Amino acid sequence: MARIRLAIIVPLDEDLMLRLNSIRRFHRLLTGKPIRPIPSLQALSASERYRATLMLRAWDGADSGASRRDIAGVLFRSDFSGLSAAEWKSASERRQLARILAEARAMIGGEYLTLLRGDVRRRR
Repeated sequence: MARIRLAIIVPLDEDLMLRLNSIRRFHRLLTGKPIRPIPSLQALSASERYRATLMLRAWDGADSGASRRDIAGVLFRSDFSGLSAAEWKSASERRQLARILAEARAMIGGEYLTLLRGDVRRRR
């Protein structure tokens, strides 16, 4: 069986050292070496971890072609299929899902760097 060789492309910008530190941690994980705890500035609170999990799950669903109702049903453990269009439009879960997906889109667009920087402005 051929060995797969992985490569990482890293932008040479102001966040280079942050990225390299994260790559170093990832490499240690891949090679089975011990990993030090995440630096406290980068550590997420329990609520931030929960929110990040929601973002990943919602984005994966949307990217896979799932309807927003189906995604909301999975995330919020409810069945929204029986709602009329008007009821769904006014559902708080629909608005909450829209916010989660917007935040996921922002993270993908580069906002994730605030997590690596430990930027206190991200903490709301």
